[in-house]
Amino acid sequence: MNSLLSVRASTFDKTEELKALRNVSLAILPEKPVSEFEPYGPSNTLAELGKHHNLYLMLNEPSESTILSMLKPYAHVRSRGVIPTFVKSRADIERLHAILSVFEAEHALQDCIMKIIPELGRYPVAFHNLMNLSDTSPRLTALTWNEEALKETLDAKQSRDENRGLLPPFQYAQTQCLFAAKSAHLIALDTAPTATPEDLEKSTALGFTGMNANTPEDAQQIQQVFSK
Repeated sequence: MNSLLSVRASTFDKTEELKALRNVSLAILPEKPVSEFEPYGPSNTLAELGKHHNLYLMLNEPSESTILSMLKPYAHVRSRGVIPTFVKSRADIERLHAILSVFEAEHALQDCIMKIIPELGRYPVAFHNLMNLSDTSPRLTALTWNEEALKETLDAKQSRDENRGLLPPFQYAQTQCLFAAKSAHLIALDTAPTATPEDLEKSTALGFTGMNANTPEDAQQIQQVFSK
């Protein structure tokens, strides 16, 4: 995995455009407001996208009942896993591992088929607490961070200087994410509001495996750079 594109149910009218992207994984965001019955959009649409991409469902709430109810309509969509934004420590990952085991058992899915890709940013403490992820869960496959989420959490006016370089708190977050992922032999995914050539060059130079994308155009650029 080197490109993880975030999409919402409201963009599913671009299904053909998404299907045309090769080797791009999709992070499916819940719709706003969240639907009680299909929080990530029509299950048949996700099933179709799942034939062409690895799908990961974003989880913003840690409640076990909420997680199970949100995943239930998509039990047989063949999503590859989840992207929790609420992780603060190893304990949160271990707890999510157990919740996914319950989900798999309830729906006769293979054990540990659902993977976990924590997204850091909502809780700055995670950048300190997740430096030793080895042996936390066999579901862990990658680690990423969200610059915009961290910026909102810190109530920062900006995250980059006039040359688009990350300001110290955000550079620290980027470094911690990279160290934590590499030390646990996970895929390391960087982040940027827009995937500029400069950002992509810096990420590859640092050793990141790939990057998050917010548009199909960014996803294509990321794919091209990190596939070299």
